[in-house]
Amino acid sequence: MAVETWEGVEKDGLWALENARELSPGGRVERMRPLLRLWAYPPDGAYTSWTILTPREAGDLGSPMVREVVWGRRRDEEHMSSVNRKHMLRTKPQLSIRFRDAEVSSQKLAPFMETAARLFVPAILRDDSDSESDACGIEGYGPLAYLRMEWQGLCPVEWAQPFAWVTDLRELLVSSLVEREEEDDRRFAKS
Repeated sequence: MAVETWEGVEKDGLWALENARELSPGGRVERMRPLLRLWAYPPDGAYTSWTILTPREAGDLGSPMVREVVWGRRRDEEHMSSVNRKHMLRTKPQLSIRFRDAEVSSQKLAPFMETAARLFVPAILRDDSDSESDACGIEGYGPLAYLRMEWQGLCPVEWAQPFAWVTDLRELLVSSLVEREEEDDRRFAKS
């Protein structure tokens, strides 16, 4: 058996963040298609992505969903370099990937999707990225495949308006996930 390298682990972790719908167990999201993905990759913390999934068929009345994928990159990197690693050379390390799903209000999401359909991302005149800061971005799929923004550190001034939109959208997705957890906690407390 081959020894797992950090490059292989990193490739698998990034794949999971970029392909949220493919993670098992898929559940309801297996019958959905990705529409938008947002991400934040801090240099010292967990990498996180949020993928908006919509029903495959236009006539399907199912609610859109968000799948949040979190990869404990730093934890896996430390595990790979630990002294105890010599005892595990023949086994592929288990990635510290976790994910959670929640429905997103169609009403609350609709204005964001309308804006996404006509979003204009101005060209950047210079690159002032800070390699010690979070790498963030958004990319579209299907009818929004033309949409892609990626930045590191402070958002370029030219992107102030799209950046505010991305920030508000991320807050909506995170609040949907938190509401879902609170609902589950209430249900669990009653039983």
